[in-house]
Amino acid sequence: MQQAVFTRKGCDRVMRYAFDLAMTRPRRHVTSATKSNGIIHSMPYWDERFAAVAADYPEVRTAQYHIDILTAHFVQHPDWFDVVVGSNLFGDILSDLGPAIAGSIGLAPGGNINPEKDYPSMFEPVHGSAPDIAGRGIANPIAQIWTGAMMLEHLGHPDAGRAVVGAIERLVEEGKVLTRDLGGKASTTEVGKAIEALI
Repeated sequence: MQQAVFTRKGCDRVMRYAFDLAMTRPRRHVTSATKSNGIIHSMPYWDERFAAVAADYPEVRTAQYHIDILTAHFVQHPDWFDVVVGSNLFGDILSDLGPAIAGSIGLAPGGNINPEKDYPSMFEPVHGSAPDIAGRGIANPIAQIWTGAMMLEHLGHPDAGRAVVGAIERLVEEGKVLTRDLGGKASTTEVGKAIEALI
């Protein structure tokens, strides 16, 4: 038997983080990932807390989908989404699906964030360390570099974070120095040096 613990403090904390993030973005939209039609105890409670927190943010539009149809909408209608909040399990699923739709899981930064900054946060690419291709020079370094930009922003250096993300965007737009997962032939080191030069 395995249990998942959903507390009011935990649910509200991650949801308030999502709504606060949405308030900084032009669309001001938060989607909740749920499965209250099948996971009949924790997910209805999740839905209840989402509605309660949403009431404190009248400027933010909301949507709620069961995780199965949400994955389909991610593929068919990615433009519908901005900030998505979900449990650890659903977040893990969507954090792999999202970058795969964008072209490569090697693009997605990640952070295990302590919003109050009482404890250290931990930043890593969504794909992890990719030990299956370690040392071959073919890994896409963008996710790791973008993760560094997330960390810079979290530590209070938004201009530095934006500079890194801007360099990544220019590199991908130009399309000249890309790793194989994005249709290029460049090595991990070559992409890293190209981003460094753009910064």
